[in-house]
Amino acid sequence: MSRIHILDEETVSRIAAGEVIERPASVVKELIENSIDAGATRIFVEVRDGGISLIKVVDDGCGIERDDLPLAFQRHATSKISTSDDLFRLTTLGFRGEALSSIASVSRCVEVHTRTRSSEMGTYLRLENGRVAEIRDDGCPYGTSMEVRGLFECIPARLKHLSTPSQELARIAELVTQMAIIHHRISFELSSGRRSLFRSNASETWDDALIRAFGLRTVKGMISIMAKGDGFDLRGMISSPDNSRQASESVLVYVNSRPVYSKAVVQALRDAYRGFLQSGRNPVAVISIEIEPSLVDVNVHPAKREVRFLREGEIYDAVRDAALSALRSSAIPAAPPPRVAEPQLWSSRPQIQETLPLEVQTGQRVSEPLIRIVGQVLDLYIIVEDDDGIILVDQHAAAERIRYEHLLEKCENGSISQELIQPVTVELSPGEATLLDSFSAKLKEIGFEIDHFGGRAYSVRSVPAAVGLERPEAIRDVLREILHLGRACRTSFRDEALKLLACRGSIKSGEKLSESAMHRLLADLLACDNPRTCPHGRPVVVRISTESLEKMFGRR
Repeated sequence: MSRIHILDEETVSRIAAGEVIERPASVVKELIENSIDAGATRIFVEVRDGGISLIKVVDDGCGIERDDLPLAFQRHATSKISTSDDLFRLTTLGFRGEALSSIASVSRCVEVHTRTRSSEMGTYLRLENGRVAEIRDDGCPYGTSMEVRGLFECIPARLKHLSTPSQELARIAELVTQMAIIHHRISFELSSGRRSLFRSNASETWDDALIRAFGLRTVKGMISIMAKGDGFDLRGMISSPDNSRQASESVLVYVNSRPVYSKAVVQALRDAYRGFLQSGRNPVAVISIEIEPSLVDVNVHPAKREVRFLREGEIYDAVRDAALSALRSSAIPAAPPPRVAEPQLWSSRPQIQETLPLEVQTGQRVSEPLIRIVGQVLDLYIIVEDDDGIILVDQHAAAERIRYEHLLEKCENGSISQELIQPVTVELSPGEATLLDSFSAKLKEIGFEIDHFGGRAYSVRSVPAAVGLERPEAIRDVLREILHLGRACRTSFRDEALKLLACRGSIKSGEKLSESAMHRLLADLLACDNPRTCPHGRPVVVRISTESLEKMFGRR
């Protein structure tokens, strides 16, 4: 075993950088936060190749003094805190002083042009592989321009695990959109090459940024919420129940103007909407909490994505009560309560004998057994009896398998597309629009025919057949889900998209089936190539043999 030794400074820097700089969006986040802390009123972001070859952030903030500029790229160099006590009264977005050092250590080159308002001449600094290569006077405008080139060139393993440039660009677009909403007094612009992806105007309210992020139709239906507590103020916008979404990424949470994830806030919203939304639907919401710095810890995660509240229960109650009050007073009827029915174990109709081949175990097919459908239990499982015992069939998993193989067959023979009677216009977020452009060919392969309508609006002419996409809202939802799915599935996009479509159109848990519907489902299942599991790998059929039953009841 090797002796313990101290790592060299370069290795330590790169390990620390990996905690902060995970991908191009991490760099954009850190640079934008520095620009905001510098008092910028305009922030321009330019990227190439999804930020891998170039990230450029330009602001009109206070600039950096020449003597401070090289120091800013050293580890834990900061102007924002002085002692450990300052960590509990933070008023800035950045504070640990590791961002610029981390960026420089994982990039081939960083170039800075900066000038303060009190200086007649600006300063140019170039770092290569984390080390200062050149510093000189520069006739640049007020503010700071920072260019990061060749991200992760010195760390090939990290570069290999990045998503495609279009997917990385989508993450950057979503980040800039989120920052523009909460920092609405600053104008933001994001471009990739010659294409402008997002632009917002400085405003006293966040309405303009919200419209550019979610679209006018969604924002017009949102309800304002407000609350006050001991040491915190809460404001937000939540969607009406009839403008919900399938995806769960549509809730944005900010704490002291910092985009974060808070399990307490998200859960509070879900509880407030219980009874107003159908199961599986999610609201569109923007929640901003201004809280005393001593009551929140933003240093939980290296990239500051999560926060911990000192009195989390009070925050939960404030969000839930404010959202629930707004929903009740908005004169919008709640969704009908779920139907409660008496459990039905046995079918009320006379039993019908059918001769169906049923595959019940891996590698074993029972040849033409006599089976009898006993009934449906828990509105989810079909109970089947044969001479060897009892068979339980998960109706949702079975329907998923049937629909998946049906869609796969149509996809492979080129007949999956179904033209709509009237095209549906869909307005996407900047990140979603970027993903759609990059996945257009793959979307066409699974049945979507989509044309660019202008701006971030798209016209959907065709959808996958037999998936139940008749309503415009359903088309918008499933398209957004597939786009977000594509970000995580680079090599298996088609298969994962078909699984999603199969799940969406299948018989659900809680759906009562008639005798004939159960027989039809079993017959279709037996015609599948793989009736044993659903597309996600869960079992469809479970057998309880006669022998096992007799052992359970002490008969053996």
